[in-house]
Amino acid sequence: MKSFKDVKKKFKNTFHNILKTTQNYELDEAAFPAYAHKNILIDHLFWKRVQVAFNHSQKNSGTKKALDFGCGSGVLSYLLAKNGYNVTGVDIEFRPLELIREKVNFPSNIEFIKGDILALNLPQKSYDVIFALDVLEHIENLQDYIDCFKGLLAEDGVIIISGPTENILYKIGRKIAGQRFTGDYHVTNISKIKNEFKQKLEVKTIKKLVFPLVLFELFEARKSK
Repeated sequence: MKSFKDVKKKFKNTFHNILKTTQNYELDEAAFPAYAHKNILIDHLFWKRVQVAFNHSQKNSGTKKALDFGCGSGVLSYLLAKNGYNVTGVDIEFRPLELIREKVNFPSNIEFIKGDILALNLPQKSYDVIFALDVLEHIENLQDYIDCFKGLLAEDGVIIISGPTENILYKIGRKIAGQRFTGDYHVTNISKIKNEFKQKLEVKTIKKLVFPLVLFELFEARKSK
């Protein structure tokens, strides 16, 4: 078992060390500057999403097989694997993960796969929990991915999603975090993503991160019973 606090400390130090020598678009997109930030609010907002998502997945007794879609730096995959999950991490860009893996030894119960999940032959109805944290706002053909998730999800499984509201405070926060992009390139927001999921699955809000407006929201999606 590995506590969230321990994992956060380990990865935050690693992000900070990498950013001392490397700065590029891929690291910005993987939120390295935000996860390494000294600002208390930025630190809270970005790490809290990971903590809330992980804690929520723990409510499903017997949950052991997880899919981390858009795994980025691998921090969530690492946390899950250290707490007994068998993890598949999928992303189309591996550079951030490669830099992390030069400094962090990942558990053997993680399989990282590079590619578009729509083109991968992953086992159907086999994942107890699927995470899609702060990644779906980049996707235009969202219904194709929702159908894919639904097919991969075990009958009693849960999909945990988070994303930004794209309001003005969120965009200011990204600038403060040191990222070069303000969110304008995102094709959608968490409210629209949630409505897309409602067309295929049962949806329930997990948590809204507020300061003073809602900046991020997490929700779950399940198959209808």
